[in-house]
Amino acid sequence: MATTTKSTKAKTKTAKPKSTKTTKPKTASAKTQKSTTKKAVQKSAKTAAVITRSSNGMLQKLYAISIAVYVAIFGAALFLMGQKSYQLSIGYWTRDELASKTSTVFAPATQGLIDVQIRWVVMAIAVVSVVMPVLYLTRLKSYHQKAMKNKVLPTRWLDMAIVGAIMLETVAIVSGVLDIGTLKLVGGLMVVTCILGWMAEKRTAEAGRPSTAKYYLSMLTGLLPWVLIALYAIATPIYGAVRSPWCVYALYAVMLIGAGLIGSNQLKGLRGKGKQANYEVVEQNYATLS
Repeated sequence: MATTTKSTKAKTKTAKPKSTKTTKPKTASAKTQKSTTKKAVQKSAKTAAVITRSSNGMLQKLYAISIAVYVAIFGAALFLMGQKSYQLSIGYWTRDELASKTSTVFAPATQGLIDVQIRWVVMAIAVVSVVMPVLYLTRLKSYHQKAMKNKVLPTRWLDMAIVGAIMLETVAIVSGVLDIGTLKLVGGLMVVTCILGWMAEKRTAEAGRPSTAKYYLSMLTGLLPWVLIALYAIATPIYGAVRSPWCVYALYAVMLIGAGLIGSNQLKGLRGKGKQANYEVVEQNYATLS
């Protein structure tokens, strides 16, 4: 009986170290994995921070360059452009005195209201365009950084709506659209286009998936003014037997190519494909194209 008790105690004593030895490597392995994971997370966070600082630095450079460009455009318009002006008018019905012998016959008429020099319009575009880049570099710097994180920049769409409306109205004027009501309709469609673009961007950021329905609707409202401009552009050589100056056709090319590139940049940004998956890159492209 004594021998049996000793052997049992011996077995118990030898079993303890074995269980201790087998648990130690597991604990060390878990600690190593946690340490490796923590280092990987810290490294990715540092990399993301570096990329963000680099993108913000590039954006600041683009805003500074754009300010210089807008100032140069203002000076070029002031000192180099001619004093070509267009008379804006309003349409109405009037009594045709020759045809109204037995009864009143109406005839369309126009009344000139204001003369507009294109160079002053170009200078106004430059002044309005310089406002947001200056604010992004000064008073709205923190707001801009927060918007980059949220992937929605409402002030960009506000700036684009105002500047785009003036630019599109100017293209319509040099194409022969001189009725004030029609010009305001052209500008209003541009504003609606930018509002829909902002809504698509905001909805995409909130839902986490592309809001392409509003995007395609904005493309439709953006193309409608060009139908009117195209009618005037085609009617001028056909019925007027003259061609518009070369600069008018150059404006068509610049505006249409620019609109196409901006639309493509927005769609890629909404879908998060390629470089446009980074919202800072999307904003860089907007700043460059504008």
